[in-house]
Amino acid sequence: MDYPQYIQSNRTARLGLNILTDVVERELGWIVRPNHQENDWGIDVYFDVVSDGFVTGKSIAVQLKSGNSYLREMDRDFWCFTGERKHLNYYLNHDIPVLVVLVDVDHEIAYWEACKVEYISSINDTSWSMPIPKRQQVNGTQKEELVKYVSKNIDYVSHFEAYWAGNAILSDGDFAFIVSGKEEIQKKNYTPLADLIRRISSNKILLSHYRERVEISIHGYEDDNRELYEIEEVQSWVKDVFFHVPGLSYFLINNDQSHFLKLFFLSNIPNAATVRIQRGERYFISYSSETICKVLEILFHDLNSFTRRKGLGEEIACEISKHMAECLTGKSIEF
Repeated sequence: MDYPQYIQSNRTARLGLNILTDVVERELGWIVRPNHQENDWGIDVYFDVVSDGFVTGKSIAVQLKSGNSYLREMDRDFWCFTGERKHLNYYLNHDIPVLVVLVDVDHEIAYWEACKVEYISSINDTSWSMPIPKRQQVNGTQKEELVKYVSKNIDYVSHFEAYWAGNAILSDGDFAFIVSGKEEIQKKNYTPLADLIRRISSNKILLSHYRERVEISIHGYEDDNRELYEIEEVQSWVKDVFFHVPGLSYFLINNDQSHFLKLFFLSNIPNAATVRIQRGERYFISYSSETICKVLEILFHDLNSFTRRKGLGEEIACEISKHMAECLTGKSIEF
């Protein structure tokens, strides 16, 4: 009769998997997850690491070989495993650790070693070898050693509860008003502002929500009779802000209510304090077209770099650019 044949190698491989599954689940308390044969490119099973009864999300990949044909002695201390180079590249590129496990089905012992480049020797253009220590058997005594190959578990949910709560508060706000104090200005400290912008930028909902909705207020100079752009340390801090807080132009309010964007413009006008013209209770500042072009160039470069990096599309960059240009020139602009 003509049937698919269940040959000895099939039986041996099955026995090896059963032996390994039994020892891992009984002595280590982990889960053995076989890889489907059609998806087997050199990894036969995965160990899912369990800690205190919880599946941790950590796994170890295993190349499993069973039977006497794979128990070739290198010397009295090591078995010699040989493999194909195409599999070696696959193992070394894995983002999780890879073990080679040899199972002695007669004595129901599984020997293991981590696939690490420093353990490997080249045989020829197609093959490589690695020693498997005879003393290194898969059992409860090796659990601590095996755990070293996976990263430490972190309770991310508890760790980020406060962070998510903060994002929820940010989501409820219509605008973000950020206060930069005198001490930050004097020390040229941009960290609090940069941290907030990075946080908003990293969340897609907040990124969209706070587009053109952030205002920065300078605090601590209320007793100074000068305008903010006339104070050298403020001017210096404001002029350098886009270097230290990339992408800020995407978020700044840029309509008639804008304060910081206009402060940035005034801080970039050479000798602005000496060229203002008093007219009654109001004054006007004279500046050249080259000055506003310079300011817009800084803003546009920052905005374009940010929108490209975030994959936001040219139409958004163009719309914000238009709003910034109209805010600073007071004229309607068509791009």
